[in-house]
Formats: sequence, C-alpha cells, structure tokens
Amino acid sequence: MSRRQFHIILYCILGIITLILTFLVILSFDAANETANWSFFNFDFTSKDNIISAYGGLLSGILSFITIMFVVLDLVYQRRQATFQEEEKIKERKTELKSALGVVQIYVERLYEANIKQATTAFEYSAKELEDSTEMNRMSFHPNTYPSLILKLDNTLVYRGFLQFKPGKDWEKLYANLYSVADFYNKSTEEMMQKHKIHLDKKYSHSIRISVILDELIDSVSELRNETIASYGGDNPLLLTDTAFQILNDFKEATVAITEARNQQIEDGVPTDEISNSISDFRENIVGPLFDGIMSIYRQDNLLSPQLNNLLSKTQIFLRQSEKLIKDSKDYASHIEYYTKEYLSAESIYQEKLNEINLALSNIIKP
Repeated sequence: MSRRQFHIILYCILGIITLILTFLVILSFDAANETANWSFFNFDFTSKDNIISAYGGLLSGILSFITIMFVVLDLVYQRRQATFQEEEKIKERKTELKSALGVVQIYVERLYEANIKQATTAFEYSAKELEDSTEMNRMSFHPNTYPSLILKLDNTLVYRGFLQFKPGKDWEKLYANLYSVADFYNKSTEEMMQKHKIHLDKKYSHSIRISVILDELIDSVSELRNETIASYGGDNPLLLTDTAFQILNDFKEATVAITEARNQQIEDGVPTDEISNSISDFRENIVGPLFDGIMSIYRQDNLLSPQLNNLLSKTQIFLRQSEKLIKDSKDYASHIEYYTKEYLSAESIYQEKLNEINLALSNIIKP
C-alpha cells in the first residue's frame, strides 16, 4: 500500500467517524429535549422507556460500527507499516546503487583527467625525442590506478545500478564500454611503461656502444695528429698548409670545446640531468666535418693514406650507428605521438566514451 492510498483510506475512515459522532451528538441533544427544562446531568426519562431503548440500541450499533472502523484502521495501518518497511528497503537499495554509481563516476572522471595529463607529458616527450633523438629523454608516467579500481568494483552491483537508473537510452552499451575501456587502459598503460623501459634500455646500450666507437675515433685522430706534427719536426708553419692536419686539428679543437663546455656546466653546479649528453653534437660538429674533410681529400687525390682510410672507416661506423640510433628514437617518438592521439587525447574515441559515461552518471547522482 502506497503512502497516498493510506492517507486516502485514513481520511475517509476519520471522516466517517466524525460524521457518526456528529450524528450521535445531534441525536443525544434530541433525546435530551424530551425532558422539559433539562440541564446537564439532570434528565427525567420517567415513562420514556421506548426512547431510552431506541437510543440505547442505536448507540450500541453506532459504537459497534465505530469499533469496526477502528479495527479496519488498525489493519490498514499494519498494511501501511509493512509497505513502509518495504519502501525503506527499496530506498536503501536505491541509495546503495546510487552510491556505487557515484564511485564509478568519480573513477571515470579521474581516469579521463589522468589520461589528459599523460597525453600532455607524452606529447612533450615526443617533441623532445624528435628534436634531439640521441639525448636520453625520459617520459614520466602519472599515477593512474583508476582502471584497476573500476575493474575491482562489484560488477553485479554496478550493473544493478545501471539497470535501476538507466543512465541514457543505450545504458547497456555504456555499461559494456565502462569495462572494456577500463580493461584497455589497465593493460595498455602497463604495456606503454614496459615499452618505454625497453626503449630506454636499448637506447642506453646503443649509446654506450657509439660512445666507445667515438672514443676510439678520438684516440685515432689524436694519434695521427701527433704523428703528423712529428713528421714535420714539431711546431712547423708548414703544418698549416697540410689539409689533412687542418682537418685533424679542427676535430681536436671542436672536441675540446664541447668537452670543456660540459665540464664547465658541472663546475657551475648545473644538475647532471640538465647537462646534454647528446651524441648529435659530436655527429654534427665533429665527426660529420671529419668525414666530409677526408672525402674531400679523396675526391682531390683519388687516394687516401692507410691512416686516413682507417679514420674514414671509423667515421662511417660512427655515422651509421648514430643514424640508426636517431631513426629508432624518431620511430619510437612517432609511435608515442600516434598512441597519444588515438588513446589519450581529448579527441580519442576511448576518451569520448569515458566522457559520455561520466556525463550520463553525473546526471543521475547530481542533487
């Protein structure tokens, strides 16, 4: 029995009882008028047995009817109490389901925001990796436990919440999207972190190998430069006319300049992670010019000395390996950029699904 039905029955019974009592009062006054000049508690019903009998019989019937009305009212009240308890249980269940959807809405909203933050970080990392592909750029990952938190929720309780409140016309699709998207981000985030670690480890190992090649090249250049100086008998002005020596000397001076600049940064207290360890500086400003210089000698003389030929071979190895490092880094940066656009940015289909779920649930739980 609903609250409205209970109130209708209650008011009807009370109305009937009120009418009966009013009729009883009128009847009592009418019976009292059978005594002339009557006053309260001073009635003379001598020789009026028929009136008393009729009044008593009528009063008995009326009181019996009123008693029945009170019994009916009690039954109606008990029925209402049972219904009220059931309504309270339903209300509690609705509150529980609404609270569950409220938790889901919070997690979905936080997941959306975390993805946007990660997208910003990923785009910045991708830009740095493309700008200087030989630098050990690192991408930070924002804490994002919301996919796993969504998956750990009681899916039966969540489904009952969707079934009860039906957030949207295609609420079943929203429910399915909730778990498919959460599962995707739960797996893809971990996969993205693992791939980034693999990329960094691979890039670090490759950079170390290239550094060893560069050290060997620097030693070979220094050795040949010293031999050239010795062949001229020391500091001889004729050295300045030796094209090969000029190339070797430029290599040495550029190497010293880069090394001293980095050492100065260390002495100035610049944080280590802010000091460039890029191989690109050596590739563009040292090894590249060395390769071009040796090739110019070859094009001019159509012949290279064994020492220059050895240097040419080492420069080619360095350039090939550094080019491979650059290509691998740019490929990875392009992958990160693509992944971010497709899955983390606001324009992502997955993000749009999260936003749709968030809006639908917000309309339910808002005051």
